[in-house]
Amino acid sequence: MQSGAAEKRPLVLVIEDDDQIALFIRHVLERSGYEVRVAADGKEAEALIGHMEPPSVVTLDIDLPHMSGDELMLRIKTAPGWERVRVIMVTATPKTADSTWAVKTGARAYLVKPFKPEELVETVGRLIAPKKPAA
Repeated sequence: MQSGAAEKRPLVLVIEDDDQIALFIRHVLERSGYEVRVAADGKEAEALIGHMEPPSVVTLDIDLPHMSGDELMLRIKTAPGWERVRVIMVTATPKTADSTWAVKTGARAYLVKPFKPEELVETVGRLIAPKKPAA
């Protein structure tokens, strides 16, 4: 019997222009069992949104070259098949890191840089986990 029927790992799209932070996120998530794709700026992210299979989760930096995180959020929420993709907004600016703002943008969660690896893994895992039906 072949092991080709291995369970597919959840895919996370990381949209982050800081190479060190993108590498950190990729390393932490891959070590935790996720498949990771990285886009380094708004143009690259927009191209991926138009061509790749929707991921389970997107981590989206707010301040990006070529297109803001807010603009990309709109693209994600209106791209065919991407409407239900869960987004984690990532910011270094504490003033934008409040739950009211996150909800208004359509994000399901937010992380303020710098964040701990366990915060990232817990947040991604919580958004991917299937909802349990009410008893």
